[in-house]
Amino acid sequence: MTYLHHHFSTTEKGVIGTVTSIGSSVFSMLPHLETTLRVAGLIIGILVGLATLVSVIHDIQKKRKEMK
Repeated sequence: MTYLHHHFSTTEKGVIGTVTSIGSSVFSMLPHLETTLRVAGLIIGILVGLATLVSVIHDIQKKRKEMK
């Protein structure tokens, strides 16, 4: 084994260890991430629904004023 080949082997082992650690951290956070995305989607949906309701009520009031 040459001196340069030894460093490549050590580097490869370090990269594999780092990627494995990062990968396991990401996979352990997936349930938390999924829950966060679901809650964020729910909040956005509620806000859009409320904005639509306010817009409809505003339009109804505007049409009533025009009829008088």
